[in-house]
Amino acid sequence: QQHTLRTSRRSLPTNHNIIRTKLIRRRITTSSNMSLNYHELTMNEPRDSPARRKQHLVICTVMGVMFFTSGISAGVFHPMSIDKGEFPGGEFTHKFLTRDYAASSGTQRAIEADLDIENTDENGWQAPSDSADLLFSVFLDNDGSIPGGMTRFAAGIITDDKEKKRKLLDANSKAEEFTEKDYPKNVKYEVVHLPKVNAAVALHPTTGGIWSALLQQYKIFPALKKYYEKQGESGSFVMISTCSEKQGMCMYYVPLSEKEVFYMGNQLTEEYGAQFGDVSSVEKFLGFNFDDFSLPSVGIGGTKFANVFKGLKKLLGISGKTSGKEEL
Repeated sequence: QQHTLRTSRRSLPTNHNIIRTKLIRRRITTSSNMSLNYHELTMNEPRDSPARRKQHLVICTVMGVMFFTSGISAGVFHPMSIDKGEFPGGEFTHKFLTRDYAASSGTQRAIEADLDIENTDENGWQAPSDSADLLFSVFLDNDGSIPGGMTRFAAGIITDDKEKKRKLLDANSKAEEFTEKDYPKNVKYEVVHLPKVNAAVALHPTTGGIWSALLQQYKIFPALKKYYEKQGESGSFVMISTCSEKQGMCMYYVPLSEKEVFYMGNQLTEEYGAQFGDVSSVEKFLGFNFDDFSLPSVGIGGTKFANVFKGLKKLLGISGKTSGKEEL
């Protein structure tokens, strides 16, 4: 009996632990069910309920504040101060591309990868790029006459470091291994010499995001063009930028002499833009030629989608080939 009593007493702590474990699991399960029930209740609320309206308002307010703050950081209210200065010039090892200007940032990141530049901090985390005065983008078409997506630019390095130049030119041997899907890796590097010239110079904040791309296109470039024309210049002109995400600033140049050299053997914008003479302003903005787009000859009832599309093109004035005599 004593032996039996001792055994049962020893088993008490074990039984107690089992009971406590079950209680903990039950609490966790209850907590999970409560959270699930909360979301289920929220989902079943009417869309126009006061709680949902308040939630929507809070979310929109937070997103709006964040968007507005990022715009301030990108320089929405930063004054455009343009002065006369000098573009340093030098040997330009670059890729020449026909794309929207926003693609220049991605091209520069690809060049940094070819140079084995790792933008990381001491802990291995992603860090902002700091390639000012090394990486440059040269924008060739800046008068608004070229459709979006067909503008030309070159991105590359200006440096006396022979090792950096060799790395980029060695990458040309791998370019043939890539296809159009790997753009711009399939584009080879070229080398030209850009002269040292007097230039209009401007400094502007950057964040490297969508705000910076928009401000470059609709604030910085128009201001530089206006300054260029005030200097008595006209016609094609080139804009050059070099940026440091780490410092949050970009330097912009507009050469005031020898502009033909900065086209690097390519057509001036007036000559290049002649092929887009029939393209409407809508198509130039969207970067899409509607004359190259057709719909199948199908429809509903007696109305064909293709004919409706032709009518819309006439109405919006976005087709240079439509005579205006075709009937729906």
